[in-house]
Amino acid sequence: MTSRWLLGLPCFLLLSTCHRPSDYEPGYELGSAEECARLRAALFEDAETIIASRPPASFEDPRLRLEAGLTERVRAFVVAQCYRQPGWGGEDGVHLSGTEAEGDTHGWVRVWYSPEVIAWLSRGRPEGEVPERAILVKERYKPLGEAKEHGGVFKFVAWQPMVRRARDARDGWFWGEISQEEGRHGEAKCSKPNLSWSSPETLRLDDCRPSSGFGQPCLRCHASQRDLTFAQTAHLPEKTGGVHEASQTIYDFRRLWRQRDAQNPNYGYEAYKNTPASTFIAPHPDRDAMAHALGSADPDFVALYGISPNEQAPYEDVPRFFDHVIPKPSARKPDTFLTSNACWGCHSGVAHIAKGPSSGSSMLAPDGELEPGKPRYADISPYGEWSVSLMGLAGRDPVFRAQRAWEADHRASCAKDITDLCYRCHGAAGQRQIHLDHPSRQFEHGMVYALPDDPDGPYGGLARDGVTCTICHQISGKDLGKPASYTGQWTPTAPGDVIGPFSSDVRVNPMERAMGKTPAGHDGRDAVIKSSALCGSCHTVRLPVRRVGSCTDVRQRYEQATFLEWRDSVYRKNDPFVTDEGHDGATPTRCQDCHMPQEFHGRPLQKKMASVEDSQFPTASLAGVPDLHAGVDLVERAPFARHQMNGINLFTLSMFAQAPRVLGLADYDYMSNQYGEPTRLQMATALATGRAFADTAATLQIGAPAVRGDALQFTVTVTNKAGHKLPSGVAFRRAILEVALEDATGATLWASGRTNGAGALVDHSNKVLAVELGPTYEPHHQLITREDQAQIYEERTADSDGKLTTSFLGIYDSVKDNRLLPAGWRSNFGPTLENGEVPDGLEPHGIEGDPDYPMDGSAACGCDVITYRVPLAAAAGHARVRAKLHYQAIPPYFLRDRFSVALPDAQRLYQLASHLDTKSATTAIPGWKLTLVEAARSSK
Repeated sequence: MTSRWLLGLPCFLLLSTCHRPSDYEPGYELGSAEECARLRAALFEDAETIIASRPPASFEDPRLRLEAGLTERVRAFVVAQCYRQPGWGGEDGVHLSGTEAEGDTHGWVRVWYSPEVIAWLSRGRPEGEVPERAILVKERYKPLGEAKEHGGVFKFVAWQPMVRRARDARDGWFWGEISQEEGRHGEAKCSKPNLSWSSPETLRLDDCRPSSGFGQPCLRCHASQRDLTFAQTAHLPEKTGGVHEASQTIYDFRRLWRQRDAQNPNYGYEAYKNTPASTFIAPHPDRDAMAHALGSADPDFVALYGISPNEQAPYEDVPRFFDHVIPKPSARKPDTFLTSNACWGCHSGVAHIAKGPSSGSSMLAPDGELEPGKPRYADISPYGEWSVSLMGLAGRDPVFRAQRAWEADHRASCAKDITDLCYRCHGAAGQRQIHLDHPSRQFEHGMVYALPDDPDGPYGGLARDGVTCTICHQISGKDLGKPASYTGQWTPTAPGDVIGPFSSDVRVNPMERAMGKTPAGHDGRDAVIKSSALCGSCHTVRLPVRRVGSCTDVRQRYEQATFLEWRDSVYRKNDPFVTDEGHDGATPTRCQDCHMPQEFHGRPLQKKMASVEDSQFPTASLAGVPDLHAGVDLVERAPFARHQMNGINLFTLSMFAQAPRVLGLADYDYMSNQYGEPTRLQMATALATGRAFADTAATLQIGAPAVRGDALQFTVTVTNKAGHKLPSGVAFRRAILEVALEDATGATLWASGRTNGAGALVDHSNKVLAVELGPTYEPHHQLITREDQAQIYEERTADSDGKLTTSFLGIYDSVKDNRLLPAGWRSNFGPTLENGEVPDGLEPHGIEGDPDYPMDGSAACGCDVITYRVPLAAAAGHARVRAKLHYQAIPPYFLRDRFSVALPDAQRLYQLASHLDTKSATTAIPGWKLTLVEAARSSK
């Protein structure tokens, strides 16, 4: 079975000892010289030929055709063990890739070098001169019994080849990861079951991220090295003396096992031989405890909207691992924007190899225990937290998509303009990149369904990636904080220019090598990423006002103005881009101070901002050989700012958490979850953090109750603790003040602001109030005397026909805006005035005569005081007053409008919302509301 060319090779270029044909399993042959020459040539066919040989990407195979074709070719090459040809050099045995004291990167390995690599090493590895057609193949092994470099017994695990193709990607290498199971049985295909609400398992997406391709997370270590390889002449056998070979027993991909080893149950021979390759969802003891989508629609929700439940299989969004836009090769014009998987490898929560989760490089934080004695860790890395924030999910947001579809449907003649405008923020990288590449084109909604090798695939992947890493970190300082940058109209940096928050000790080499981008915060550029004005570029949205059905602009108004609300408050903090009145507010606090916290569970964090290979990693060199990645040491940063980005919209976040597959999220992300924690548990951390964030949003105080005539009278004071209005952002968010009089047993005697199981306001007989789904709205109250009255903090707007609307482009008039003002807000704050007046979208409406909303230039208290008069006839046996402030991100009247037209994205939102678990003990939004704060006091 052994080919003729093998007979003359020295043993160290074959296996650990020379073998006869009987040493191989029947049916497995080493490749012949002719076969290997053909397989090697196939690795270097031009990209166009390889692409033409492959079918387009599909849900079952998410790879670019070039990557899929190269994976197929590389697999054939290593399965035939063509890297053992004459002229190749192999390390003289299996050795630990590190040290027992320091830890290791890949366990036990042996690396083989093609003749081109050996020649390059022999010339002293001149930088930038790695030849085309260079190949390195790393074999990974698992020790059987006691691991030994001399006399150990090992079985094969996987190949990790590197193939030099500098014309195809910026880093110049095709990275492979091919398991022995894949070599034996072929690669696993991603599953695509018929999704069913009644079968929660079908709503969970297994780990189908391709393990071979360009721009792989291998770069988090290899980018620390010149030319992205640690190969050295010292690794070759003539330099190391062949010390491992003599007594090691190696069971590689093809070898027959000794009978005593094959029968040893601890060695797992049958699984090694017979287990097929597969994708998987990592088991985890916390998973089943998490809320997941209901098996059938919530009857309370169905009853509220009067729409038949939709139990059809939901349509699945394009899975996240299709979002794959890698840096182009050096010879081509680079993209300004890349998908987050270009950053994922270095900025994820992997534990430090040597020191484990406690290391400053790990970006993991202790978070209780999985079970006694087994710690649980939360992923607090930039990628880990951003990826499950509504910033990272903005392009997949089902509420946004339903709103966009509704807006485009209502103004069909300018639907393309509307779509392009909406994706300016929600799919910023895709929308901006297509404008850079093709100035005459607009971003179209259909692009978000484009697979990677579709002509518009890069724009779709970038848009699905939401507000991705290269958006925030490539916003320049030009016009920042000024109207010219609002509504997502910021100016990007140069394609290779990445702005970071640190002005010193920045290590640029890894990012430059891997991505062609240079991170820098010197010369004051760190002020850009630290400024609230950066956030303001998308969180100040000024839109055209249009009449019903018209595409003609009447005027402009602020649809949302969180940044401007913050500027007009005690929380304003001046910087080079915010210079209001020449001084800070009384309590200066940047957006980042709240939304990028620097602690976890009250403990300050000190971490490195990336997990790359530096001198703290086990050396890749042999003893006495110079360390070739010196100078890449990262600094532990204190404070360490988390990329949490959370607000309190736990409603949309719960949809992602409860039906991840429907929205394109895999349940497992091996790079960010080295301790077996699936993506949905990252989501659990996000929900818990959002819950904690909500706890800081407001306070309640109940005044002393007293009998006044025929009523029990008291006040409730609500104080806004946020740095902007509460609620803030899109106009349909609201907060409801629920106030109840209880008896000694806790039973409710009288209540204002109570809701039903679907989150709709009801009266004492549980009848839904007309303001929820009807043509009217609840006015602002200073005095409440009836149970069908409620204080709702919200903005309500009317269209040009005078009808209430939830259209963003149809906001013709504000009829109510009593959202709680931030402390210190002033109606005469110069920097936000237009023609000496508070502009539309910033001015309170419908609050006339309420001193808590001053319009005379005095500073607002950031509070609201409401008087309640409860008839004594309804208060018999009263014992206490209880007040709660609830938040709703998507209230009934908003959802009614989205469901009013049978558009695909509206129907999908109905499926998600009606199947949302809002009643179990683990839901984040019990009863379709998020309680921000609660207070109680005796009513006697």
